[in-house]
Amino acid sequence: MKRRPFSPARGVSNIELFYDLIFVYCISVLTSTMHHVHGGFFDLEQWLDFTFSYLVVLQVWFFTTFLMNRYGDHSAGDNICLFVNMFLLYFLANGIAAGWENSVFTFNAAWALVLANLIVHWVLKRLRYDNLDADDKAIMDRTIVVLAIELVMVAAAIFVPVEMGVRLSWIALAFGGAVFFQSKAYDRKSARFSHLVERCSLLTIIAFGETIVAIAVFMSGFASIWYSILVFALVVGLFLIYIFERDHMTDHHKNTNGMVYLTITGWIILVIGNITVGLEYMPMEEVDMGQKSAYLAAGLVLYLLTSFLLGHFNKSEYTYSAAYTAGRLGTCAFIVIVALVTNFDPMVNLVCSTLAVYFALWHEWLLYHNRSKIVAFGKSLGYTLEDMEDAGMTFKTVEGRRAIVEAVRSAHDESDEHNERL
Repeated sequence: MKRRPFSPARGVSNIELFYDLIFVYCISVLTSTMHHVHGGFFDLEQWLDFTFSYLVVLQVWFFTTFLMNRYGDHSAGDNICLFVNMFLLYFLANGIAAGWENSVFTFNAAWALVLANLIVHWVLKRLRYDNLDADDKAIMDRTIVVLAIELVMVAAAIFVPVEMGVRLSWIALAFGGAVFFQSKAYDRKSARFSHLVERCSLLTIIAFGETIVAIAVFMSGFASIWYSILVFALVVGLFLIYIFERDHMTDHHKNTNGMVYLTITGWIILVIGNITVGLEYMPMEEVDMGQKSAYLAAGLVLYLLTSFLLGHFNKSEYTYSAAYTAGRLGTCAFIVIVALVTNFDPMVNLVCSTLAVYFALWHEWLLYHNRSKIVAFGKSLGYTLEDMEDAGMTFKTVEGRRAIVEAVRSAHDESDEHNERL
């Protein structure tokens, strides 16, 4: 193999976007596994199977996205490996559809082949470039070893008794997720954060796409028009909370290794999956009224809390504040209290949950609008964000924000005095 210098690609390629579309099918299959209820609701074992399968799919996406973010160059090797991975995910999803505990061979065989393809992809990267530094080599070598050990455990789970194979599969998943993070080399090599944000956003939108499909059951007729309006408005509000922060507040050029951002995104996708299941349960008469309302309320609270964590990656002028934190926590508390007080009445819960979600969105917009006005006014006076930081007028602390407000007020007062003299 001819070695050449590594030069990372700019932006997300169309092949990467095409690859992510396979997760439309995977997520659809995952949510379908929760359609069967027994005794009025799903049991713990069913939910654990759903969660395990979801985490396996997310881990595959995680490993692939991490590779393409750090070392993707839109080469033919990248594209071929992505297409192979995409093809194998069909069989992984089919194993999920059959109930992975009942089809350990099909599921784990596909999973093992996906891991083997990822190892090949990483090895090609490791051997192809001649300008990798020590940290690059450490990251690649460690990832290859982690994937190889996980591959051995997943493959071994195929040939042992089913009960032992299930346990070994859980261990393999936990090992791949936990050990992958344990490297200081990641911190010394920053991610291409703008690329990462775009990939994470696409998968989140794909998850919401499955939710949009799932709520089609509410659009069957005008007899349930209020349910239709409320459910659609609720999903739109959840989507707008995520996309508004990404478009306006996230620092797309943040210096970070990207691991935390990837992990939070993964949990958001999992929570959206549970919300989707909760919404699908709402019109099902065979599902217990209180349990499905509680399940949906829990999903909404987890979404608001998990998406709130993405504020860590906001621009400095839109960082956390006491009011911002109180608004989000207050919204979550309101949803829980309403669910308890109304004895989980679905219609009342939908009304209150929808109002709560739009309150959170309005509160976030208000934060963005007010701080944007302060920044714009400071710039009109000739200040930059760096000048304001140097003067102690930082958005990162309460004292700094107060200093900014005082500076703006002083400037307004001086301007008013000047106008009076004129």
